[in-house]
Amino acid sequence: MVKIECLACDKTLKLPQSIDTDNYDGQLVCSSCKALLHVKLVKGKLRKYKIVERRRLGERVVNITVIDQKTKDLMSKVKDRTKKLVEGEG
Repeated sequence: MVKIECLACDKTLKLPQSIDTDNYDGQLVCSSCKALLHVKLVKGKLRKYKIVERRRLGERVVNITVIDQKTKDLMSKVKDRTKKLVEGEG
């Protein structure tokens, strides 16, 4: 069971049974605060999600993203390699 907390209100989202948690890339609405969230699930794991719209405040947010640890590690390696290349060590 995938547990996702709303980025707007921190309540746990109730996923509809129709959602395939092995492969889902779409939008969900938080039943508590009515925020619209974009969610990507792969093999039962949350890969990224962001707030599309906060219904109570009416503001739009597009750059809040949660990235899994494997992606963070890869980004760090790329950054280190780029730094070495710029400094002439690679």
